[in-house]
Amino acid sequence: MSASLATRQFSAPGEASPVLVRHVTQGMINAYAEASGDFNPIHVDPEFAAAGPFGRTIAHGLMTLAFVSQMLNEWTAGAFDETGEIDVAFVGPVYTGDTVEVSGTVEDIVERDGRQCARIKLQCSAGVRQILAGHAIQPIE
Repeated sequence: MSASLATRQFSAPGEASPVLVRHVTQGMINAYAEASGDFNPIHVDPEFAAAGPFGRTIAHGLMTLAFVSQMLNEWTAGAFDETGEIDVAFVGPVYTGDTVEVSGTVEDIVERDGRQCARIKLQCSAGVRQILAGHAIQPIE
């Protein structure tokens, strides 16, 4: 990754990422369960999940986090995977059938370990429901 690429992509506070939109299906959740080995019935068994606290199946939290990572990598041309950091809290479930929107906004330019970095506020929602809250840090030089 060149410094000019990262600097160009995080020029100033207020800069916003493109919005990543993903419609979550039971098929996606099942595929994530296969890939991760997490077959908790709250994710993959609609009958079991219907009797649980959410009333239906929910997506894996880490599947939702993968959407955030995808948005950050698309925004940074892959640099986030190499040099970025993320700190999030899951604050709401993603239900089968939800359309999730993920984006980020540069909140500030900060110094971290002697490098200039963009501090990015993350937004992740399904309609009016917030799904996660947090920040990412991406070096810009």
